[in-house]
Amino acid sequence: MAAQALELAKYPQVLTGPQGIEVALAPSTDGTQALVRVSGVNHPIDQVVFLSTLEQRGAAREVYVARLEGRDYGLLHKQASPYRGSDQYVVYLPGQRDGVELVFNEKKSKAFKLDDLQTSYAQQQKQGVQEKLARFDRSKRLTSVQADLTKADQDATAACGTTIQTTVDWATINDEKLQTLSIGSFCGVVASEMESQCRANPDFKSVAATLGQVRCLFASRLKIRVENSQVVFSTEKDAPNQSEFVRQFLRNQ
Repeated sequence: MAAQALELAKYPQVLTGPQGIEVALAPSTDGTQALVRVSGVNHPIDQVVFLSTLEQRGAAREVYVARLEGRDYGLLHKQASPYRGSDQYVVYLPGQRDGVELVFNEKKSKAFKLDDLQTSYAQQQKQGVQEKLARFDRSKRLTSVQADLTKADQDATAACGTTIQTTVDWATINDEKLQTLSIGSFCGVVASEMESQCRANPDFKSVAATLGQVRCLFASRLKIRVENSQVVFSTEKDAPNQSEFVRQFLRNQ
């Protein structure tokens, strides 16, 4: 939709969160769409203005959905909260498992300029910014995930004094999982828990020396075992308490 054809409601909202994160929300007059801009994040969507569609999910939840990385993505969630006396907002960044809770900022909302937001939206549309982010690039996503895993391995290696290396069976991870899940968190949990164990208990370092090779794959259920001196970690997208599951395994080695 062209920016000039989008009629916005008079009063936008600015929502703020920890570490300088900020979300501008400008609903359309009919309430079915909104311009949404997330700022203050180390992420490709930083400062990009998206035209989102409002979806009702359940009796108390509304979700502003934008097209990102090849799918419709619930970028901003609004939850009615009778206990707090005000709505609760949570923004979810692509590739990250947990959302960031936001609060309404009255001062910034009053000072916000709708014209500037619409101008940015139009300029970015012309440059193809939103279109590029809407496409799914598997190779780019794999590079990003591998960087997260390498960081987890490096931290564990430094803490344990032995090389920790995680490899992933990418054939078990389809595009849908890459798009919707934080694979770096799922497959990096073994290295992360090894790092924690080595920092908390120096005696564990000798155990870590025998478990330095980690293989991660997605399967039908959560499972971890040692095969041929290699830790084989099977996980699945709805696996509960991964960290605790891995932690107990390591403690029993």
